[in-house]
Amino acid sequence: MQHQLRVTAVVVAHNGAEYLPETLESLERQTRPADFCVGVDAGSTDTSASILQLHLPVGSPVVGAPARAGFGTAVRTGVGEIPVRGTADGTGDGDWLWLLHDDSAPEPGALAEMLLAVERAPSVTVAGAKQVAWNDRRELIDVGLSISRWAERLTLIDVDEHDQGQYDARSDVFAVNSAGMLVRRDVWDALGGFDPALHGVGDDVDLCWRNRLAGNRVVVVPGAVVRHAVSRAHPVSTPRSARAAEVYLRLKHAPLWNVPFLAVGAVLGGIGRLLLSLLAKDPGHGMGQFLGSLATVARPFQLLRSRRSAALTRQRPRSIVRPLITSRREVWSHRKSVVDAFTSRGSYSGRHSPQTEEYIPSGDSTDDFVALTTPTRLWVGSGALLAVALLLAAALVGLHRLVGAPALAGGALLPVAATPGAIWADATAWWTSLGLGSAAHGSPFSYVLWLLSLLGFGSGNTAVVVTIICALPLAGLAAWFASGALTRSRGLRLWAALLWGAAPALQVALGTGRLGALIAHILLPLALLGAVRAVGGALPSAALPDGITKPGINGSRSWTAGAATGLVLALATASAPSLLPFVVGGLVIMLIGGRRRARTLWWALLPVVAIHLPYALSAMGNPRGILGDPGIPTSFDPAAPWQQLLGFPVSFDPMLPPAAADLLGQGPWSLVAAVVIGAPVVVLAAVALFVRRVRGTAVRSFWLLAVLALVLAAASPLLPVAVGTTSLIGVFPGPLVSALSLCLLAAALSGLPGRRDQGAPTPAPTPRRRLLTVAGGLALAVGPLLSLGLWLAPEMASPPAAVAEPVVIPGSPTEAEPAPGSGTTTFATGVDLLPVAERSLPATAADRGNGPDQTRTLVITVDDDDNVAAALMRGAGTTLDALNPLFAARVLQGGDQVTVQADNESTRILRTSAAVIVGATGADPRGDLRDLGVGFVVLQQSETAGDFLSGRIDSVPGLTAVGDTEAGRLWRVAPVTLDDGTEDAGGSTGRVRVLDADGRTQATVPSERIDAEGTIPAGTDGRTLVLAEEADAGWQASLDGRRLEPSSDGWRQAFALPAEGGTVKLTFVSPYQPWSEAVQAVIIALTVLLAIPIPSKPQVVRPGGGRRPGRTGGPRPSEPALRDPASDDGAGSSEDRKQTVASGRSPM
Repeated sequence: MQHQLRVTAVVVAHNGAEYLPETLESLERQTRPADFCVGVDAGSTDTSASILQLHLPVGSPVVGAPARAGFGTAVRTGVGEIPVRGTADGTGDGDWLWLLHDDSAPEPGALAEMLLAVERAPSVTVAGAKQVAWNDRRELIDVGLSISRWAERLTLIDVDEHDQGQYDARSDVFAVNSAGMLVRRDVWDALGGFDPALHGVGDDVDLCWRNRLAGNRVVVVPGAVVRHAVSRAHPVSTPRSARAAEVYLRLKHAPLWNVPFLAVGAVLGGIGRLLLSLLAKDPGHGMGQFLGSLATVARPFQLLRSRRSAALTRQRPRSIVRPLITSRREVWSHRKSVVDAFTSRGSYSGRHSPQTEEYIPSGDSTDDFVALTTPTRLWVGSGALLAVALLLAAALVGLHRLVGAPALAGGALLPVAATPGAIWADATAWWTSLGLGSAAHGSPFSYVLWLLSLLGFGSGNTAVVVTIICALPLAGLAAWFASGALTRSRGLRLWAALLWGAAPALQVALGTGRLGALIAHILLPLALLGAVRAVGGALPSAALPDGITKPGINGSRSWTAGAATGLVLALATASAPSLLPFVVGGLVIMLIGGRRRARTLWWALLPVVAIHLPYALSAMGNPRGILGDPGIPTSFDPAAPWQQLLGFPVSFDPMLPPAAADLLGQGPWSLVAAVVIGAPVVVLAAVALFVRRVRGTAVRSFWLLAVLALVLAAASPLLPVAVGTTSLIGVFPGPLVSALSLCLLAAALSGLPGRRDQGAPTPAPTPRRRLLTVAGGLALAVGPLLSLGLWLAPEMASPPAAVAEPVVIPGSPTEAEPAPGSGTTTFATGVDLLPVAERSLPATAADRGNGPDQTRTLVITVDDDDNVAAALMRGAGTTLDALNPLFAARVLQGGDQVTVQADNESTRILRTSAAVIVGATGADPRGDLRDLGVGFVVLQQSETAGDFLSGRIDSVPGLTAVGDTEAGRLWRVAPVTLDDGTEDAGGSTGRVRVLDADGRTQATVPSERIDAEGTIPAGTDGRTLVLAEEADAGWQASLDGRRLEPSSDGWRQAFALPAEGGTVKLTFVSPYQPWSEAVQAVIIALTVLLAIPIPSKPQVVRPGGGRRPGRTGGPRPSEPALRDPASDDGAGSSEDRKQTVASGRSPM
């Protein structure tokens, strides 16, 4: 009978002051009241503890428990305060525990109904109640719990399903919710209560599971109703903890032989969920699922203890619970219904005014058609077309001589390799092929060139030519798109496009052949657009009706935009490594300042780090080269900080008149022009700081980034990264000046008018307003137009000749500085680029250099001042993708006091060989040339230099003149001729040779650019395998699979060879190679996967609040893995919703 049963109510609270008074009042109103009450406060920071003390019956103890220990630990603490009592017959089955959360209010007859059920069936030791929503008694949460075959916690209740008595016939279930759970005290003690390893999710399922295996029953009592606020979030009730609990239960209750396989499957499943979350554009959820799986598998000892404890109480076989496990078909059917329900209902938010819902087209009002038929005056993209047309026209006028060029060179620019495969080989190689080689990973800029070659349908040079000619309109178009996130004014967007397309930083980069800085200038506005959309800060389109929001706008975060930002920044920093400190520092500042709102930007850091990871690891010995500019190191005169603030990266004399402005006479006309070009955006950005607008935080953030860019731009030239003819060459500040100008432009656009809120009426323009608007527009347009005019003036006044001079080739011990040409203008914006052939070496030398011998070519260059430079080139000539800033910086040493390293042995041999050839001393240079792997000599001389030097080289022993070619005069390095008139095979030249004990060439090994493999004949003892490469520990060689021991041969890498023949394999291996490349590939692949946009349903904004009355605010509580497909891609309030549904109950 009921009077024989004694019930102790255990109420656990954690920051539940909002719900706790009603819960305690409901406890007091029970028709069958509890015999004893215990309150447990789990580290609350509100008034929960005092509420427990004041509202529980007199004499009820209130104890404390750790905040993050979980519901089970709190209950165990409270149960410890209850004395064990037995029944009259001496058993303990008359003592029961009733567990309540602070947000679970039982209906008056709940306890009586459950006691009646357990009294009728003595085998029932755990009973649960029907769970309904806190605010809506009709909305079901669960009527008992079940699990899938993978231990996933399920309720099988549809979204917004109402209680119509459809589940009132339920009795035996797999498990019941811990909120309102009635459990017999002796069973509780025998089972050890909740598993302490489960802090908040899955503890009720585990207890009921063990109860079933102990031979007892678990029932749900539909007549007992508990109102439960499941929408509350708690640190221990998250999707990650739900996944961890699922995996833990799976491993805990599986047969021992199955545990290792399930553990591996859980990790693989976590990876799969991460990949699926990337497709769903919610990597935060997927990462939680993966980490939850990993954290559980990483606790083997705790799992072992739990399995041992469960085995002690198990009295029935594991198969006894199989009939209560939900089948896979039923699980998938339920999931489909939940997804369909979410898709049909949309998402809700309460950030907007009450009239927002009224503007959504409903189809039953003629007002809908009025909105559709009202025309706008101009197409929104008309400004973009105008900007592109103006900038393209200026580019065609200024660069018309480059149109149709097979390749371009000049300044820092060289042609690129002929095929994407060759570019990719340079990008991924761990050994740079410049000169005599060096241990360094390929420049990240080579990845950008590889992408360009793909866009050029396999022709990288064509893509480079098109990129340079279209740089101005491409930059303007990028700025037009980016400005749309900050202003709705078409005039301001047009001004931003013209300003960015005519920026001096872009003109300097274009004129001096700094392709990397040029590409970075084009990409930076796109990175800004992505970052603004990633944090939900972009303005919605004017065509988007009020009450509708999408990822990226109106505070709705976008993981897709964050990933796209990372990809753009990766390309920008690869093109301009000087941006690395700015990008990393800027993202860190935004992550710290934006906190939760900016968390989508953490993904933007990953591809930036990934694309530079192998390169940075190979630069650990000399990290200054990481910030070196791609291309030929070219000297420059950095601008003063005030000039950089105006947008000029290179210094200019304020007192000199600009180009083609001699008619103005003496005066500070250059200063006037610089102020007209750069001052308006600075002034407007400064004014924006003091304008009271809704985006004051954005303006301050842009200014903070601008200050960071200015500091770095002023400091970067102080870091030497290469050696010039007369001085050290520092980091080019152009990309940082571009970043500075972009931040100022963004601040100005954020503070200028043109940010009219949606739905706000447009005031009728007065004549005075129109006049001011026109005058302001004209004033702003003067700067970009003046910049374009000054850039075009030298070209229109005296166009340079279209015949290309010999290109200065890098790779010599000291890089040559290009002579000033057409680029010498007031603002250094002239164009030094000229059309050249794709191949910089004669065909004969190129064929031999690309053949199995891989011979080098010694290129001797003579300028108009008779200065001689020598460089070693491979293949068809040095290309832009083969250049490596680490190679240029290898000779620099020291920190504050930078010194140039003395020539090593190989450099001295190269200098000596060049001096012997140029000086015609009569010495035979073939021995040194053979050691250097040189098979040809090319002389490149200017038109003013005579044939005198050619005649002297003709007299050098061992050099056979081939003749004049388009790339210069060519000589072949001939082997020694024997007495019988044949060439001595022992003097053969190749990159990889087999030398006998006397140093004569016995054989050459077929070689590629780095690796080599071939069959060698047997010989005598004392043989060596010699490479015409610098010695390095990364070189490895084998003969028929047996490792060869490295040996010393001066500066060259060599290996000791045995007398027998066989197959020789040679390769270069870096200790960082396998894992760094794997990390790089995984991060880039995941980022691309996340950045691929998918159609998303617009979110409906409901007035007044985040949920309609009676909603629980999220998906069904028992399906933590299910996400709302109609929600944004991880943005907005989806994370908040996700935290409330992990466990199906509030944890405390």
